[in-house]
Amino acid sequence: MVGISDVRKSNAALHSRDGDFVAVFVGGTSGIGEATAKELAKAIKKPTIHLVGRNQVAGSRILEELKAANPDGTFYFIQSDVSLLRNVDEACSEIKRKEKVIDLLFLSAGYLPTSKQNTTEGLEHNHALRYYSRMRFIHNLLPLLSASQAPARVVSVLAAGQEGKIEEDNLDLQKSWSFMTAATYGATMNSLAAEHLATLYPTISFVHIFPGLVRTPLINKTLGSFAGSIASFLSRPMSLSAQESGERHVFISTSAAYPPAAPTDPANVGVPLVEGVKTSVASTGKIGGGSYLLNYNGANATNEKLMSGYRAEEFPKKVWAHTLETFQKVFDPAQ
Repeated sequence: MVGISDVRKSNAALHSRDGDFVAVFVGGTSGIGEATAKELAKAIKKPTIHLVGRNQVAGSRILEELKAANPDGTFYFIQSDVSLLRNVDEACSEIKRKEKVIDLLFLSAGYLPTSKQNTTEGLEHNHALRYYSRMRFIHNLLPLLSASQAPARVVSVLAAGQEGKIEEDNLDLQKSWSFMTAATYGATMNSLAAEHLATLYPTISFVHIFPGLVRTPLINKTLGSFAGSIASFLSRPMSLSAQESGERHVFISTSAAYPPAAPTDPANVGVPLVEGVKTSVASTGKIGGGSYLLNYNGANATNEKLMSGYRAEEFPKKVWAHTLETFQKVFDPAQ
């Protein structure tokens, strides 16, 4: 566990960092993505931040707030419904036209589903947001992430530590769906993919994090304004403000506590550790192993027995193979 005072010490050190820092926030127009982008903009001298989201009004507002917080930064908004993988590709193409390097890919798009609904591409809508589109962003932007000297980090905000049983013949949630099944599959597949990707791309850190209860608009969007207001009030003593959540996610996105498995430069793996903070244990059990399943406070949330069992059955590899096959079906259904 990392205390908030240590988080703030580490984040404060970012301002003395030289060089460019390019970040992409998918789901950056509300909640945790918005809060983290704002904290990052304040912490870094001259950041370049790309926000990807559906809401043009919110995107324009946030751009103005980012510019006001840091006039030296460069900020872009890409309007996109990323539940469709074709839109993900278009957003990535736009980013690639502007950037050659990405230091941080921050993924937080999603919502709490009340029923199953497929997209026009044949994917379960929320599963597309919480898993497939995130993996498509990673897949498309890997060359830019690999070029980072920061080194690069991919952070997926969902439900680390809440993994469970999944079946190979239901990875797309078409055979069986329920609210709890969708939650379990999203969490588990994000964790398994992070572990596999860290073995394929050992110069990049892959993080899956459970953000805890955060006071964001998500509850109201899911439950409605009246019930959401009641739920927000009752959960307040055990929840985080959006600002603190943003600060904690900036720390997790930049601290040397979460290094890649095989950094290009072992002396440069993030903001140097503040006193009392140690290098984290990866999902594989190795200190500094490159794939991290974290609680909101930066602590290791790995279910070691579950992940070890999946590893023994080669599930990380199987999930990624399924992911690539799904991409193929979406973009070339005749195959």
